Amino acid sequence: MRIDVHAHYWAAPYIDLLVELGRNDLAFAGRQADDLDERVAEMDSVGVDVQILSAIGLNTEVPDPQGSRRAAAGINDIYADVVERYRGRFRAFGSVPLPFVDQAIAESDRALDELGFEGIALPCSVDGKPLDDPSFEPFWENLATKNAVVYLHPVGSNSACHPGLADWGLHTAYGSPVQLATAATRMVFSGLTFRYPTIKFVFAVCGGILPYLWPRLERNLRRGLERSAENAVGGNYFSWVQKLPLDPDDPMSAFKRFWYDSSTQETPITMQLVKETFGVDRLLLGSDAIFASLTEVVAYVENSPYLTAGEKTAVLDRNAQALLNLPALTGATGKD
Repeated sequence: MRIDVHAHYWAAPYIDLLVELGRNDLAFAGRQADDLDERVAEMDSVGVDVQILSAIGLNTEVPDPQGSRRAAAGINDIYADVVERYRGRFRAFGSVPLPFVDQAIAESDRALDELGFEGIALPCSVDGKPLDDPSFEPFWENLATKNAVVYLHPVGSNSACHPGLADWGLHTAYGSPVQLATAATRMVFSGLTFRYPTIKFVFAVCGGILPYLWPRLERNLRRGLERSAENAVGGNYFSWVQKLPLDPDDPMSAFKRFWYDSSTQETPITMQLVKETFGVDRLLLGSDAIFASLTEVVAYVENSPYLTAGEKTAVLDRNAQALLNLPALTGATGKD
């Protein structure tokens, strides 16, 4: 069963709701395509059975808890309607109104338990706080009881981290990959993934810069664990590593418990790097629709010289279904 886990969809009523709630950062809205029939046609042309929709990119952050809950509930209701009308060709990762924890718990319960969504989609940080912020702990505790899938995707301008990213689209070209790697690393270093091992984390875009800087991070961790790296004044520069909940024999092993989607990794050599870093069993098909071509992303995996036939089948047809535990589509799959 071929599943695309990385697909954006913002219907016009959701955009209108965000405007009503005071959002004025809706530049992405101009690129929205409402014609889901065209999507299904492209899915059919490359053998994709299901596309998982998420609202990250135009997420639900507004200043007050009631408005944020309205935004999350609004897009979740739209997704529920799409799932029903298209008879399973589309599924959804639900939106939640973080940083408002009580409202986020309530909406995640509704999305997972009532609407039957496949997981929860989150940005890499919320309201200037990392996702491991202690104030979010009850939210994670609740998701852990549900064995939830959590899909992480970058969002925002990134210019707060580096003012040079504010121009020429650098916030997406460079800032977003940094967001992803930072979020994944904080999930591990803070111990969040160890406290809640039943939560299954999926990172967009192969974890951003994580596979590229993997050797550097691993070297720093090993130095710290060996207490062998001293700074110029004689102190142990990497002493902070001693406090991390890491396996001393394989300090990077926790990152291999995550899943990563294949979106925007068009260079063939990148597939080899990701394969060697995370393992093929952790790689999922992700297109980044509407911003990328599903046809091209599928072809990128199918034509990779660095994957065996069996590995291509795993990435395209097996891994996501196993993670999400989706039943195979049966009967009519057209639009109601």
